Amino acid sequence: MKGVSALPVILLVSMIILELAIAVALTASSLSNTFYGERMASEALSAARAGAEDAIIRVIRYKNCPTTGCPASYTVTVGSRTADVTIASDGSGHITINSTGAAFTRKKKVQVILGVNSSTGEVKLQSFAEVAL
Repeated sequence: MKGVSALPVILLVSMIILELAIAVALTASSLSNTFYGERMASEALSAARAGAEDAIIRVIRYKNCPTTGCPASYTVTVGSRTADVTIASDGSGHITINSTGAAFTRKKKVQVILGVNSSTGEVKLQSFAEVAL
């Protein structure tokens, strides 16, 4: 008779241990996905910043950018990440650069506004900020 009562106790303890193991595994997986998503967002922002900085260098090299010397739209590869960059001029000495970085499914956008003196070619940074997509 002693063996009959031991079997349900063993099964109950085994089920509790299994439940705890599943809960720990799900919690670890959830935390891992959260940290992975944050890392991808950070890498997307880094790619967007790199694309914006590349565009600033192009504007400094070619004061008539994007009309002559540099493309109005291009892609920069940063490691395994990419940044889609557009350069637009309003014709009155202001150039807007939009760079959208992508890392897996995460995207971040950086917008830069430059003031360019058409006669001297002097470039002044007016704004460099992350903006909403």
